[in-house]
Amino acid sequence: MYSSTPSRERVIGVRGELAPRACCERTNCDFHFDTRKLLLAMCCLLFGFAGSAQAQTSSGQLTIALSVQSSISLVFQNNPAVGTNGFCPLSNAGTNNVGLDLGSASFSSGSDSLACVAYTHLGGAIYQVSSAFDVVVTKANSSSPNYQLAAEISTAPPANVTWLVNNVALSTAFTALDAADNYSQAITKTLQVQVKNNVPAQVLAETVTFLATAN
Repeated sequence: MYSSTPSRERVIGVRGELAPRACCERTNCDFHFDTRKLLLAMCCLLFGFAGSAQAQTSSGQLTIALSVQSSISLVFQNNPAVGTNGFCPLSNAGTNNVGLDLGSASFSSGSDSLACVAYTHLGGAIYQVSSAFDVVVTKANSSSPNYQLAAEISTAPPANVTWLVNNVALSTAFTALDAADNYSQAITKTLQVQVKNNVPAQVLAETVTFLATAN
């Protein structure tokens, strides 16, 4: 009945602490067997703690705020008819900072030194020189359907000299030109200078600022 028990339980007894080499009582053998199971369970538990320590994580959140700004831009371009009478070339065309040379004109000669400048007499004592160009306004990140266009001159002109855009006289305050122009469309504007025949000989120079405002 117990013939095979001693060899099996001796092995178990060796693994136990100070167990007798020949274990004959089943209860003792069971005790050592239970101890082995307890040690095994403890080892598993320790491994479980070790695994849990390696799997620890930490997290954080970064909150981002981004504001998208709408914008419009204005540039001056040469009209397709540039070089013909009434359409002088702009210097630095395609930017928002251009120059326009209107040559030299006089009432008595009835002409201008540049063929591209349109010259005409207005009545008996005033002459006008003019040249046209294109204004292009574009938009980005905006639902604006169109824009308003205004213009002003930087300094008050001499007496009997008037600066105009499309027959609208300019002053040192912004004057409305258009109420609803389309974006990305070339809007042709004609700059005019009207001079009375009694204005002393001088150089007439002016800075004209155009203002586009989104509707």
